[in-house]
This record gives sequence, C-alpha cells and structure tokens, in this order.
Amino acid sequence: MEDKAKRKDFIYEGSNSFLGEVVAYSDAKYVIIPVPIEMTTSFLRGTRFGPREVINASISLENYDHETDREVKDEIYTLNELELPPNMEKSLECIKDTVSDVLQDGKIPILIGGEHTMTYGASIAFDKDTIFLVFDAHADFKKDMLGVEINHASTCRLINQNKEVIIFGVRSLNMNELEEIKKRKVSITYIEEADSKAKINNILKKIRGRKVYISVDMDVFDPSIAPGVGTPQPGGISYGLFLNVLKKVVATADVVGADVNEVRPILEEKSTETLAAKIIEDLISLIDKNSSK
Repeated sequence: MEDKAKRKDFIYEGSNSFLGEVVAYSDAKYVIIPVPIEMTTSFLRGTRFGPREVINASISLENYDHETDREVKDEIYTLNELELPPNMEKSLECIKDTVSDVLQDGKIPILIGGEHTMTYGASIAFDKDTIFLVFDAHADFKKDMLGVEINHASTCRLINQNKEVIIFGVRSLNMNELEEIKKRKVSITYIEEADSKAKINNILKKIRGRKVYISVDMDVFDPSIAPGVGTPQPGGISYGLFLNVLKKVVATADVVGADVNEVRPILEEKSTETLAAKIIEDLISLIDKNSSK
C-alpha cells in the first residue's frame, strides 16, 4: 500500500496522529483507520466526530504500559479519515477496500468509528474463518430498523451471515433477536455473566489458535466511565473486567484486526474518547507482548 498511501490525502502527522506517532507506512505494524460513518444512528447523533476526538485524546496518553513493560512506539501509522460517499453500500465498500489494502500489506488494521455498521464493512475483507468477538451492550441482531436492513443495530446479524460471531456484555435485545441468536447458536454472554470464569473459558476454547477480530462498541461499558456513546444503556462492564478478558483473548488467539466504535463526543467531557484511545494502546501493547514470546 506504499504507493496507494501516497495517493491518499493524509492529514494526520505528529500531534494529529494516534499517540503522536510519526512513522513511515512501510515501517508500521498497525494502521489506524478513522471511519466517520453515521447514517443509521437511531438515538443520539454525533458519532461521525468520534474518530477525530479519539485520536486527539490519544495524545494525552503515556506510551509506556507498566503491565506489559512495553513502550508503544514507532509502529503505528494513522490514515486520514475516510471520505465516505452518502450511500451505505458504497461506504461499506470503501471501508472493505481500505481494510483489504492494509491486510494485503501484512499489517493489522484498527478502525475508529463512527457507528457500528462500519464493523460489517470491515468484516467483508477478512477470511471466512475469522471469528468476530464483539463487546457490546446490544445484541445487534435486528433483522432491520425502520425497514433498513443494513444498520448499526444489525451489525452482528450481518457479520454472522458468513462468519462466526461471539457477543460479550449484552444487556439489551428483543425477543426476535433472541430467537434468531438461539436458532443460529451464536455465543452470547450477558452482563450478569461477564465475570463468569466458565463463560470466559468457553470463549477462549472457541477462539484458541484462531484468527480473531475484536470489535468494541463503547456502550458495553458502564455509562459512568463511557457516557459519550450513541445508544447508552444502564449498567455495563468496568474497564478492569474488560482488560482482564482482553489479556486472555490476545494470549489465546491470533488478533488480526480490531475497532472501537460508537464514540459520541460530549463537549469538554473526554472520558469516553480517552478510554477508547487507551483500549487501542493496550491492545497493541498486548499483541506485541504475546508476539514476542
């Protein structure tokens, strides 16, 4: 993608890139893809501004991770925000093509959104044997929303047409979704089971040695630590619990891609954006730690 990258209109350099990293594309292991998509938002609007604010928040983070004893440095390349057409199908194709380019270059794509529909677009670029582990307050298994089949509340259902999906942290769904999830035998962990060793071990058994894509809808967290989301729900997991699961997942599977999504900036309240940036930093640190073993 070196030549293709030169043809893109990049704006993120230095303090405007993730963690302030200034790295040549050819030297990067991870590629940040900002995806300002917002076409089917059903409640609070503003997720199109999420990528920009997450990148801005990342500048406030330290690069050193004491838990892994690693410094996240000189390995992240940040693309310009994707210029998406005002059409869902064409936007998904743009996302898919960008992710495909990054994968073909042997790098790990990390998307920042934007509504959760972007994960479906990214999924099309991956092999059918890639498992999608989705952290989400919602099951996202609706057949449609207001007659629209491709929407943010149908993401897991859409991905599951061709790939295995595991959903973690759910506390909101309807009966139609539940019936379809049972019919397809999709693995789902509800919020009250989130700290269950048996449930987590079952997930680890499913993904052991497999290629995994991790998608984090920020509404999976308790609104007290992540209020800036498109569809907030009472309750939710803590970051400590999430990080514990993330460590086990990265140590068990081959993480080939990831995203954080549904970040909706709230004026001067930047806790959600900072948490999203921290998730990306911790994920990179954990992948590096495990790949060096």
